[in-house]
Amino acid sequence: MKASEFGWTFPGRHRRALSDITLSIEPGQRVLVLGASGSGKTTFGLALAGLLQSPDDGVSTGSLEVSGSSRVGLVLQQPEDQTVMSRLHDDVAFGLENTGVDPAVMQPVIDQALGDVSIDMPGDHPTRHLSGGQRQRVTLAGALAMTPGLLVLDEPTSALDPNGVREVISAVSDLAQDRSTTLVIIDHTPSHWWGLIDTVITLADGHVVSITQAPQSAEVPPERKAPRAVVSQGLRTKGSATDALVADDVITSRDGTTPLGDAHCLHVNPGEILAITGPNGSGKTTLAMTLAGVLRPHAGSVTWGRDLHDATSKELAAIVGVVPQNPAHLFRASRVDAEIASVVGAARAERVLQEWGLSGLANAHPLSLSGGEKRRLGLAVATAASPKLLVLDEPSQSLDDASWHLLISQIRALQQSGVAIVMATHDLALIEALQARSYELTRVEADSVPPPAAASPSPLARANPLALVAAALMPAVALLSTLDVVSASVALGCVALLMIVMRPHIPRWGVRLAPIGLAALLSGVTIALYGQSSGEVLWAWWLVSISQGSLTLALATTLRILAIGVPAVVVLSRVDATRFADALTQQAKAPENFVLGALAALRLLDVVSSDREIRGWMMRARGVGDGSALRHAVGTVVGILVSALSRSETLALAMQARGFAAQRTRTHYRQSRWTLSDTWWVIGGAAIGVLSVFVAVVTGAFNAVLA
Repeated sequence: MKASEFGWTFPGRHRRALSDITLSIEPGQRVLVLGASGSGKTTFGLALAGLLQSPDDGVSTGSLEVSGSSRVGLVLQQPEDQTVMSRLHDDVAFGLENTGVDPAVMQPVIDQALGDVSIDMPGDHPTRHLSGGQRQRVTLAGALAMTPGLLVLDEPTSALDPNGVREVISAVSDLAQDRSTTLVIIDHTPSHWWGLIDTVITLADGHVVSITQAPQSAEVPPERKAPRAVVSQGLRTKGSATDALVADDVITSRDGTTPLGDAHCLHVNPGEILAITGPNGSGKTTLAMTLAGVLRPHAGSVTWGRDLHDATSKELAAIVGVVPQNPAHLFRASRVDAEIASVVGAARAERVLQEWGLSGLANAHPLSLSGGEKRRLGLAVATAASPKLLVLDEPSQSLDDASWHLLISQIRALQQSGVAIVMATHDLALIEALQARSYELTRVEADSVPPPAAASPSPLARANPLALVAAALMPAVALLSTLDVVSASVALGCVALLMIVMRPHIPRWGVRLAPIGLAALLSGVTIALYGQSSGEVLWAWWLVSISQGSLTLALATTLRILAIGVPAVVVLSRVDATRFADALTQQAKAPENFVLGALAALRLLDVVSSDREIRGWMMRARGVGDGSALRHAVGTVVGILVSALSRSETLALAMQARGFAAQRTRTHYRQSRWTLSDTWWVIGGAAIGVLSVFVAVVTGAFNAVLA
């Protein structure tokens, strides 16, 4: 890679993200990129990965040449934005498919890559159920599986517990051992990588300020250190004896119904710091948000003089300040200074910005900040209103050294003032520096729950999704040609017989079919009351007239809607999106880029749905969660839309980095097959349609729609 006075400016920005970058990176070189938050490190990594080339992405100056292998591995800061597929092995295989790897050799490669990052889960494990740290490791596994010629890692260990950090470093070291891979690592904790890297490039304000040789193992600088706190724990301030956080036999639950782990009994006094620790996936975030009063426990209570979960949003905001793992969920305004002013007023906003080193970013949009800058803004928002209890989820994630020390200084000041602090973290240096009391969680093992009794897959689950969709469409096409009671009754009866054979779970199907039933009923009633009269008039009043003809038409319409809608709902609710995409591309020969793009967008809906949930928690914590559900929804829709656009942009970059839309023949990890039984599904659907029309014709009930 050679850069000569290379610069980059993003659309709509006047300030260059990179400027006058002149350097070269040789094949097989191992480079560590350092710099403060906002110095241009992430943009530099994207440029090296070849993802800043289109004029739509921005404006470049100078030249940048990246030569060598066409395979580029990229791991960005937010792992949830980079999960493309809905199932574990499919996600790791995505890059292999895009680069044309033979499907016969994919499985061993996938198993090896996941083993290297210590992910031991079934191949069909839903990626939406992964924790942040697990997602980060799976994203790295996807990059490692491609055996890239260039591997760019942006904060690859930021969401990992200590064991995860060691495993990731080991996996990266193994990949780079033979010097066939050029390695570029962006990290705020350089000591993780001493002994592996050759060169250190330091950026500041988009410029290269130094290029130095990495220290050898004998001269490795120490880990992050800060003077240890000297304040005593459990300070008491003026107030009642109930001024403390008390968790009594609390069992957490993310979804409100499924308990997570054992019961927790905790007591955090004013001026005390409690650090919730444990491996990725142990439930640290869930417990922290439960203690903050924004996530209701499955059992037990959380109190600060009163039950926090029964408090109104404004009452909760007067007690608790919260910073989630992704600080962007906390933001409401379009400018940094306005975000702070919404908490403390414009007069005090500038002082708060100065305290957190954000004065130079006052006019910026909060979502345009770097990861570390967003973290500092979130901390500023949560602490500006002088809360009695502060709950922080991974407070040191993405912070550079200066910001890390600033965080310690601010937390100590809050502790001295009598604020009780709870932080979910895997940063052992932070815990040591603050002399925090640790409360360790253990991993919640999915296999500790007895598996359900094995059962053979249903006929719907075994069928090719394309065959199911075709079978559901066949009766619909036939019924659209006629509007009569007989044809609709025959079709609906055949569908009912099939459902009896498949033995569905009645309550579940009842919920899914309720909208179709309601639509059919309302349509029938409307036509009965206002449809064209014919035959004997049974009842009439003003514009309303019920006749034999309108009742017959109403019944035919109701049955027709049910006969068309019920098969569609049954089929679509059982069709796996990934298998359907495979069938569309392999059997129907649909454009792969379009189908896979749509599939990735569906997966992103899970993330956006989670964003909506977490943003709802944060709006409650900020005192604006009261009021009607409609008002709350309107108040958050813009933030969710902006978040979705930001996430979709990152997802597109991640997909492009893994070879998506490259001009090469794509292979398929999962082979979609059409069997004889699939043909019978289509024939069966066509037979129902033909039989329905035939019976209507024979009985004289056929009523051609276009006649």
